[in-house]
Amino acid sequence: MLNELALNGIMQDESALSNTQNELSTGLSINSPADNPVGEVQLLQLSNTANQYQQYISNGQSASTNLDLEQSALSSATTTLQSIQSLVVQANSGSNNAADLQEIGTQVAQLEQQLLGVANTQNASGGYLFAGYAVNTQPFVRGANGSVSYVGENATSSVQLDGDTSVQIGDPGSSVFMNVPTGNGTFTTAASSSNSGTGVIDAGTVTDAAQWVSDQYTITFTDPSDYQVTNSAGTVVASGSYDSSSGGNISFDGIEVGISGAPAAGDTFTVSPSSTQSIFNTLDSLVSTLNGGGGNAAAQAQLSSKLNGALQQIDQALNQVSTVTTTVGSRISLVNSVNTSLTSQSTAVQTQISNLDSLNYAAASSQYSQEYLALQAAEESYAELGQLSLFKYL
Repeated sequence: MLNELALNGIMQDESALSNTQNELSTGLSINSPADNPVGEVQLLQLSNTANQYQQYISNGQSASTNLDLEQSALSSATTTLQSIQSLVVQANSGSNNAADLQEIGTQVAQLEQQLLGVANTQNASGGYLFAGYAVNTQPFVRGANGSVSYVGENATSSVQLDGDTSVQIGDPGSSVFMNVPTGNGTFTTAASSSNSGTGVIDAGTVTDAAQWVSDQYTITFTDPSDYQVTNSAGTVVASGSYDSSSGGNISFDGIEVGISGAPAAGDTFTVSPSSTQSIFNTLDSLVSTLNGGGGNAAAQAQLSSKLNGALQQIDQALNQVSTVTTTVGSRISLVNSVNTSLTSQSTAVQTQISNLDSLNYAAASSQYSQEYLALQAAEESYAELGQLSLFKYL
């Protein structure tokens, strides 16, 4: 019985020493559920929370990378459109011959190709930024007829930033480059190609939206100084005398358009409800206009009207890109804000884990020394116990 008790004591001392040695080796106070069952449950819960925080933070970092790249692409698109805008202003100065206009047209075509490259921007993993869900499909392609089409999806993915917040990580190309409102967003203006005078129509403005009737209007000059406006039914909705010295403003149904120059009798101008058009169709039409520009005074006037319309359309495209850029900036700000909060919470959880699981080396080292001495003493006592036998004295 004495031998059994002694051996059990030695084994317990060895087990305690081994546990303390393991703690010193791992730096952890809990290495198995048996060490601290309650603490182990708390550690499991805290570890799950910490892992969830890290996943959310990783989601945010991924979203931020994609949104930063999109913001850069949108900035490039803005710069390209502004360059085209400057070229159109140059072309509309009235001092260019046909060769000059064709050269400007060539520059616009090159910038359009550059814009197409921006619209097909890829991220580091090869996904297309503006393809919506179809990230592996090139979103913008130029068909056999020369026009650019969008073949991506009209919706895009979102990621979870935390338990209650998600963020859209991109924008479909259809909402950035395709569905651009024409004209001033309410109506568009144009000069007839058969006009013989030098009248030039501007983009016009809305003066009273409540009076605007979405219809097709025709402004017809009955003579160089008089006009009438008819709607699609042929009803005269306005008429008056034309005075270019006062800006040639013609008002009807809540809108106003300006006509400059000297229209001839029979010249017509149209006002149509605004629709949508892609940036690329606008630029294709612009290149065609520049390549066919020049000629007599009437042709120059028609060119100027078309260039005014192109400038208006480029303004609309810039506004659309600017709107998307603003939303991207807001999303980047949201991601940064949420990730900052999550990082703080994750640090707090890691501190709790450390406080619960980290080893107090000083205390553990002292305990190890005590357990080692206890084991030595037990072993020496057992050795002495082995000498307590009468057979030793026989």
